[in-house]
Amino acid sequence: MATVQRLTSSEIQERSRRDGYSHDFSDLHQTIVPQDVRPTDRVLARVRRRNGDGAFHPMRVWRLSPLGVELVNESAESFEKGDAIDLEIVISGQRTLFEGLVVDVVHGEESDLVIGIRLSKKVSLQAPSGNRRSGERWLCSDDFLPTCVAPTPGRFDDFMYFQIRDISADGLQLGCSLRNKFLIPGMRLGLTAVFPMAQMAQIEVEIVRVGLSSSGGRDKLVLGTRFCGLSDFARMVLGQYIIQFSNVESLDELRAASLAPRKVSMGVDFYNLKTEADYALMLELRHLAHSRDGNLKDGAQVDDLADINDARSRIVIGKHKGRVVATVRIRFNELDEPMEHEAYLPWPKTLPRRDQIIEISRVATHPGFRKNDLLAALFRYAFVAVVQRDRPWVVMSCLDHMVPFYSKLGFSNTGLRHTEPQWREDRVLNVMIANAFDLILGRGVSPVYWNFVWKDIAKHHRSHGLVQVSGIDRTRLMAYEALSPVFNLALKLRRSKPSAKS
Repeated sequence: MATVQRLTSSEIQERSRRDGYSHDFSDLHQTIVPQDVRPTDRVLARVRRRNGDGAFHPMRVWRLSPLGVELVNESAESFEKGDAIDLEIVISGQRTLFEGLVVDVVHGEESDLVIGIRLSKKVSLQAPSGNRRSGERWLCSDDFLPTCVAPTPGRFDDFMYFQIRDISADGLQLGCSLRNKFLIPGMRLGLTAVFPMAQMAQIEVEIVRVGLSSSGGRDKLVLGTRFCGLSDFARMVLGQYIIQFSNVESLDELRAASLAPRKVSMGVDFYNLKTEADYALMLELRHLAHSRDGNLKDGAQVDDLADINDARSRIVIGKHKGRVVATVRIRFNELDEPMEHEAYLPWPKTLPRRDQIIEISRVATHPGFRKNDLLAALFRYAFVAVVQRDRPWVVMSCLDHMVPFYSKLGFSNTGLRHTEPQWREDRVLNVMIANAFDLILGRGVSPVYWNFVWKDIAKHHRSHGLVQVSGIDRTRLMAYEALSPVFNLALKLRRSKPSAKS
């Protein structure tokens, strides 16, 4: 292990002189201007000839760049151009081993030799696992590039600034200015990263490789790094950025990489369906969702999932990167107009009238985006847009396994059951009903599920005076909001379990 050599002030001044060395190692450093290394920079090096006697020889570091190092050989050991060597570099206490190649040897002052060494493959002290990251890489958007900063090794109050160019389950690709000279493979960086519309995260990485890239007519350093452990919070922040701004195909991709975001809905745009192209995409989603869940009869086609009620209803869709990943159909009936449910069963007079009801049907979410907040966000968007004082009741149907979920949301089971024309005979739907204002005010709603779905709607309606809040309602809402930490814990535990149907 290299040790710190203690020098007198005159020796430091003498060793810092640069006039005796006029060599040119431009091929070694390419377009990077190497950094002069002073004795106070805490940069040390030792070299040994590969397949030699095994002894390391201390050498003074003269100049350094991410691609190569120049050493002053003051030892009795001689090195020639083309020699394969093992190189140990210590920068501010961080030790890295390389397999190097002597590019050239030139004479300096007083017959000292300056050795130019190209930094190549890092020598691993453990079984090699390969330097290149494997698995999926998600490209960062040029319009919303994350940035990060790290202290410059060995420098006081100096920082290096980076852009994150892509993300994988194993690490980051970073870009930075050529002014950063002391970046070599094996070095660890403590990054403080900032992500657009997300949060700040502390991420520690190890540099695996260094290269050059041109962008906008300027050369930049490109660093391939791997994570040195990653906190749950950092994983959530990375996943949140990827789902909103990167080229991820599904939420399942991020789960496989342990980078699931907190809210997939922040990467989804909700709006009312308007074009034929979106209608076709919506039908494909219906078919995909119900086929994956095994609901449809054998041979059911995409067009079979369309019916006359589509033209009579408002259809809400949620899009992620141009793909429809969520949809719901909303229908407003007049008193003399039969409801959609009446095509399958008679509507009891004990239940609210047609003109007091909003019908919700054809709820579907993409299988690759489930077990997050997508369904809750779809409901939030739909309810904010359609809840009316003169139509306080909401009616919908669901399969048996979803009855407990909607019951916790505040819906009541009417006991009415029916089937769908294109669905298998054993797929029987249960008709559920709820007063929308009771849901918003938390009446008969599980506190955890109120936080999950209705909390933001309640804030919206209360701030705009759209709902009347009594004293007991206000007390209930304050108690439910106080349980938010419990809700967040429950949500975290739920996401840690194997994927399930939404």
